[in-house]
Amino acid sequence: MNRILHGMGLRSQRKSAFSLNLHAPRKRRVLGNAKNLVGRDVGSDGPRRRIPIWLIPGFAIGAVFAALAVTHVRVELIDQGYKRYSAIERLRALEEEQRILTARLGELRDPARLATLAKKMGLSRPDRVIALAAPGDELRP
Repeated sequence: MNRILHGMGLRSQRKSAFSLNLHAPRKRRVLGNAKNLVGRDVGSDGPRRRIPIWLIPGFAIGAVFAALAVTHVRVELIDQGYKRYSAIERLRALEEEQRILTARLGELRDPARLATLAKKMGLSRPDRVIALAAPGDELRP
């Protein structure tokens, strides 16, 4: 019986605590002419929509954009992780190369090695040193 009265607009309008009503309160339908009800199944009239129909696509589009934004952030985070890992690996390789080159430089500058290399090439220590100066500069003793 309540469904029939509700379909005619005669049932008192109680608002549920869980319903979302974004519109101003609706006016009750006036019974007016009973011919409007002939052949109509008033029992299947569902409750009125509480959310306007034009908001549903907006919510859907907003949800899609939010999902895309979250996905973009996650992809960027993963990409930055890979870049960080490759930068750390490159840094380790460069540090190893620097260590090897520093050791090689110390080996090449070793005075004992230079002395043996000079002897192999037939070089000897000079018995005197001649100091040359540019014109206008004084010679130091």
